[in-house]
Amino acid sequence: MTWTRAMPVMTTALVFDAVRFLFEQFWFFGPVLIGVGTTAATSGLFGTWISSILGTAGGGVSGFVIGPALEVLGIILAVAVGFFGWLTVGLMIMLTNARIFKESSGNMLWFMFGLLISETPFIGSLPGLTGTTFKMYHSQIKRDREALARYESEQAESGRQEQAQIAAQITQIKAAEAANDESMDEIPDDVRKAA
Repeated sequence: MTWTRAMPVMTTALVFDAVRFLFEQFWFFGPVLIGVGTTAATSGLFGTWISSILGTAGGGVSGFVIGPALEVLGIILAVAVGFFGWLTVGLMIMLTNARIFKESSGNMLWFMFGLLISETPFIGSLPGLTGTTFKMYHSQIKRDREALARYESEQAESGRQEQAQIAAQITQIKAAEAANDESMDEIPDDVRKAA
């Protein structure tokens, strides 16, 4: 596993955490969005200066009047978006990298613990999904790098042993050929006397 292969899952987790943060802080972002919408809707009718005043007033009034309702709505939406995000990222991990859960039972515990913590209101504004996903991938990538280094050192050692065996065999063959050549160069005495 590499960080390049983990990026789609990490990006998805980051997007879900950002949307969840938006809804967790909806007591603030709700009136701001209402103000921006009011400004955009009235800009064609009244002009920039008046529409900006109307947008600011719309955001302030909506924050004062429906602020508590926006806060409750934001928490409900944050829990829903967060749970959907955990399901989506969990499914993406299972489809693209299921061994992350098989190799380490601690990753499954981290995943469940992160889900429990992030679904707690107000604490859930922290990027739990991104943090948990990052931690799981970080530990797997670290294990994979260590395993690759072990494999490469074993392959290098077996290559050196194989080369040593081949060198020893070549030395034995050359020694045998040299001994055979010496025995062929000597003319036996009885053949020399006969000549």
